[in-house]
Amino acid sequence: MIQFFKSIPFHIKSAAKSLVRHLVMTLSAASAVMVTLVLLAAFLMIAGNVSGFADHIEDEIRIHVILGENIVSEEQLQETKTEIEAIDGVKEAELSDKENELKLWIAEKGEIFSMYEGENNPLHNAFFVSVTDPDRIAEINDTIIALDFVDDAMYGGNSISTLISMLNTIRSGIIVFVAVLGVLAIFLISNTIKMGIYARTNEIAIMRNVGATNTFIKTPFMIEGMIIGLLGSILPCIGAYFGYAYLYNAMGGQLFSNVFAFQPINPFVFEIIGILIVTGMIVGIFGSFLSTTKYLRWKR
Repeated sequence: MIQFFKSIPFHIKSAAKSLVRHLVMTLSAASAVMVTLVLLAAFLMIAGNVSGFADHIEDEIRIHVILGENIVSEEQLQETKTEIEAIDGVKEAELSDKENELKLWIAEKGEIFSMYEGENNPLHNAFFVSVTDPDRIAEINDTIIALDFVDDAMYGGNSISTLISMLNTIRSGIIVFVAVLGVLAIFLISNTIKMGIYARTNEIAIMRNVGATNTFIKTPFMIEGMIIGLLGSILPCIGAYFGYAYLYNAMGGQLFSNVFAFQPINPFVFEIIGILIVTGMIVGIFGSFLSTTKYLRWKR
């Protein structure tokens, strides 16, 4: 092991020489990684923002619980709040008294309903209930509406459930696509490295004849793969930063409304850049490892 670490500078020097000597293949492999990472960056941005949209919508989903007309005193309101919050899956119950309910009604339906302000207010006290798991909101709504002191409860029905399901499906689909891109990148760089190995058949044969181990032979190729992956990630990183910053500023940081707010440039873009660099290097190392392992096993 100590000998391996001592030989690292030699392997790095050998890898650098090989990259320059086989410049065309180096650029070809780096281009393959670059194209894949550009697609990966685009899908990571989409996935990150879709996930943000979903989280924001889920945070905004609340059950509107309208209490019976006899629930008016502070003691009664506190008791109902405690009972609602004791339900499994309920995160918090926020009071909306009848005056606030009327304000919401006026904002939605128009100023004509301002005639009911004061003692003429016919509305009931209510709670806005947030839940820990939006997928259970229908079940929790049914539990709440069955309580004796509840007059009605609503959350948006099937449209909300469908929207959450759709966003979750999009997130899952993007994750699968990103995984496929990773496999594709490994395949492309593996094939490119393989061409480099075939071009250096005599060199590898000489190394074997003088007693070089498989690890000693593989290491320069794996370092080459890592460098190729790093080179291939440079342009995607630059494009990701300036492209996302332009899109964010051009659209005012949101899509249609603040419900669909984009992820902030910092740290979102820098996280993606980190992922691209690490992915490029890992793909390069893994692709080189597969090619050299297969070749050396075949030539044994």
